[in-house]
Amino acid sequence: MSSLGLLLFIFYGLYLYIKISKLIDGKVWSFPTSIYSRIINLEPGSLYSQTEVLQFLNDTMYKKVNTVMLPGEYSIHKNQIEFIRRSFDFPDIKEKEVYTRLCFKNNILTKITNIENNRDFNFFRLEPKLITMLKTPDRKQRIFQSYDKFPKILVKTLLTIEDKNFYKHEGINIYSIGRAFLANLTAGHTIQGGSTLTQQLVKNLFLTNTRSIFRKVNEIYMALILDYFYTKNRILELYLNEVYLGQDGDEQIRGFPLASIYYFGRPIDELTLDQYALLVGMVKGASLYNPWTNPSIAMKRRNLVLSSLYNQKLFTKKIYQDLCKRSLNVQCRGDVVTSHPAFVQLVNTELKKKINYSIEKYSGVKIFTTLDFVSQNAAEKAVKIGMPILKKQKQLKDLEVAMVVIDKFTGEVQALIGGSKVKFNGYNRALHARRAIGSLSKPITYLTALSQPDKYNLNTWISDTPISIKLKNGKYWIPNNNNYHFSGKVMLLDALVNSINIPTVNLSLDIGLNKLIDSWLRLGVSREYLTPYPSISLGAINLTPIEIAQVFQIISNSGFKSSLSSVRSVVTDNNQILYQSLPTSKHIISSEASYLTLYAMQQVIKSGTAKSLGKVFKNINLAGKTGTTNNLVDNWFVGIDGKQVVIIWIGRDNNKTTRLYSSSGAMQIYKKYLQYHNPKNLILNPPKNIDMFYIDSSGKLFCTKSDNHNRFIPIWSKKDKKNCFLKKPIDYFEKFKNKKKSFLFWLKDLFIH
Repeated sequence: MSSLGLLLFIFYGLYLYIKISKLIDGKVWSFPTSIYSRIINLEPGSLYSQTEVLQFLNDTMYKKVNTVMLPGEYSIHKNQIEFIRRSFDFPDIKEKEVYTRLCFKNNILTKITNIENNRDFNFFRLEPKLITMLKTPDRKQRIFQSYDKFPKILVKTLLTIEDKNFYKHEGINIYSIGRAFLANLTAGHTIQGGSTLTQQLVKNLFLTNTRSIFRKVNEIYMALILDYFYTKNRILELYLNEVYLGQDGDEQIRGFPLASIYYFGRPIDELTLDQYALLVGMVKGASLYNPWTNPSIAMKRRNLVLSSLYNQKLFTKKIYQDLCKRSLNVQCRGDVVTSHPAFVQLVNTELKKKINYSIEKYSGVKIFTTLDFVSQNAAEKAVKIGMPILKKQKQLKDLEVAMVVIDKFTGEVQALIGGSKVKFNGYNRALHARRAIGSLSKPITYLTALSQPDKYNLNTWISDTPISIKLKNGKYWIPNNNNYHFSGKVMLLDALVNSINIPTVNLSLDIGLNKLIDSWLRLGVSREYLTPYPSISLGAINLTPIEIAQVFQIISNSGFKSSLSSVRSVVTDNNQILYQSLPTSKHIISSEASYLTLYAMQQVIKSGTAKSLGKVFKNINLAGKTGTTNNLVDNWFVGIDGKQVVIIWIGRDNNKTTRLYSSSGAMQIYKKYLQYHNPKNLILNPPKNIDMFYIDSSGKLFCTKSDNHNRFIPIWSKKDKKNCFLKKPIDYFEKFKNKKKSFLFWLKDLFIH
């Protein structure tokens, strides 16, 4: 009978060994998909200021010190920043730590130097920040790190507190098991555990938390097998990456590397001794000793760990006292690994379109995005502070907002807000709210006209007299100016700058609606959203904020289209590139017409409907356009500086009035965004066919300035400026002045005037 029992015991041990080796020698864990922010590329002469680089370093949790000694540290010396860039697995190659100096002059990056060999870089990358991790089937998140990358002081602290005989026992500690058994028997319930780290690892990897004699026997047997067939360092490596250290919502935080990021925002090898003590103290009970929920209990536990280390004479009494006095210094929950749900939705949408297979089937995939933390933080702050003010002013609790921030050159989506609750993972208005765009459509009407320089230029006169248009259904469309005032005629530039309706309609009719629709199509808008009605010139087009962003990206980039993108690359855990997107551009519309339109949008900020914004940022050249729809239902603003295009929409989901006028809503959010985000000067470089002229009150061109002609505007002319060919500006006032007016028109005109 004993022989049979022994044989069964051996065969059961063989079964357990196969079970253990299958997991340990294979893929132990399925890792979550990690989503990172954009990789910052630095070059001498680039637009990044010293302030912005410091913000990048702070966002990625670099520590400011007097003397740089370790990776993740930086110091400032007047116009220089010195730091040791952490090693990082970039999509194309793994780069080691680099001790670097950045030199600035007039807040412009002029030189990048490798301090160790005194060689200069023409190109240098900063590692991105972890944004979030996608949910895993087992609801466990972790970042794997090999044993040799763990700090020795962390391992020493862990073994001192949890298993000081780890390197002496054979997987179990008979003395500890016996001591715990007697203590529990005396107390009548469990008050002590006698498990070694090896046993804890076995329980976490293979067993449940069910308390039973059979489970305990299994744990002991498997711990003996694990210790016999695998090295102590391998067991420690598994434990350090597996141990439970808290919760992020319904996801478990597993392993010291990820816990370090969550609680301190820094890699595990950059923490201090008191921080290691806090994490090790949480091993005994991550819920009870959690610094977010129970800070005072967590501090007592940390100090108890420090006391044990002091008793082991690992440091002096003064160091011990100083460490115990330190605050926990943990990051606020959600401040480090911060999900930006609206942007992540965009990432998921793009990947579904461009990758034919599911990301979920891969373990440990890294997605490198275009998210810029400086821009995203500024956008979120602008919305958090600005929207409650607007809601209170208009007494509307249901005002909503959407915001898209893009790089005007590359088309990178750098920030995205889907609603007034910026952290809420719900309806994404930036992507899905299809609303009438109002006066945001006007620049496209003028862009279409200015693409025909023989007929239209900024000094062209357009009729500003009441009109009535008979539609195909027999009804009449009678547009009006916002102030019900008609000047008779107005210069094209002034019509756009002041967003006057009637000249815009007249211009669209003279251009022809087919040409206008063709412009929208070339700017990327789908034909299904375009109807050949005159009202299209005043914004009777329903588009989403992300679609509008693409339109103005082209206009702001000299007519070159860079398709909007939120993903740069997708890489597997073995560095196989699944997807890569490189910025490309295609010339879509005339550079000259784009320049003239953008010039006019600059005047909108200086003297037009957004001049209140220009007064605040009078030292920065900006371009912009306000937009409202009928009954003040939708409120828009597009803002353009030297680097970014920002689209902001404010409205109500029930399509009721916002009571917000052109510059009182979305433009105010943009103003706050610029206050939190250093805008770049928008310097317009005219194409070769654009020349600057002085004009008089009639719009006639002159080469020199005088009291009668001192207004300076760009003109697209194929004539030689040296000859200073002067001609009378085209006047479309006469074309519309004598149009036959309908009875309904005269009736309306009678009541208006």
